[in-house]
Amino acid sequence: MLGHKSAAMTLDVYADLFEDDLDAVAVAMNEAAVRALATR
Repeated sequence: MLGHKSAAMTLDVYADLFEDDLDAVAVAMNEAAVRALATR
């Protein structure tokens, strides 16, 4: 979505900006993925 070649590149570029929130972002993304899979 940001136009980067891969998710890894996006994380390399932006991960340091949100270091304090990284765990919360990971938890939120996991919860969203679990909900999405449950609705299949």
